Amino acid sequence: MTLQEAKVFFPEPDDFENQMDDLLFGFKHFFLTKPILSATFQSRIATIEKIHKAALVLGIPLRNESQIDFQKASFTAVAGDALQHYFQRRSSLKLAISHARTPQALLWSVRELIKVHQEFCALWVFEFSDEDGVLLSKPLDEIEFIQSMQRCAERGLLTFDDLKKANLSSEPMLLKEMKRLSLQHKKEQEWMNASKN
Repeated sequence: MTLQEAKVFFPEPDDFENQMDDLLFGFKHFFLTKPILSATFQSRIATIEKIHKAALVLGIPLRNESQIDFQKASFTAVAGDALQHYFQRRSSLKLAISHARTPQALLWSVRELIKVHQEFCALWVFEFSDEDGVLLSKPLDEIEFIQSMQRCAERGLLTFDDLKKANLSSEPMLLKEMKRLSLQHKKEQEWMNASKN
């Protein structure tokens, strides 16, 4: 990146901190409000990497931000526990995104968020007979998800295998979310394979 290219991101040489806040604000808003899909996140990640390079080219001092320390234990086979663990990890990472003041801190948090979400989606993989009408961009409301999982637990459906084998006609929204997460995992694998070619 040339000096002139770097100045496109930081046109005011004496106001780097405010310019950085302005540049990162829109990205943070996007990552905090949009469904977690790595394919839609990639172009923004690439732009943040350019902002980071521009800061280095211009010699902008970037403060060291400590990465958050959250429990990295793997998900359990008990669906309700895994759901709670996922929501906790996702919340911690979204908080880190909102507090990020440098490109590298934002990039680390977003990449971790994608990774955690991909791990969670992998738990739901199953060959559902019908995935028509499932929209990757329409996740189930968090409260509805928790309530539906609690109702299933009361019926003795505790593990992912229990849920995948059960007749969930009384929980159509949960079934749709299970299909969405399974489909998202499959699509993520396709996107990753396509990006390697």
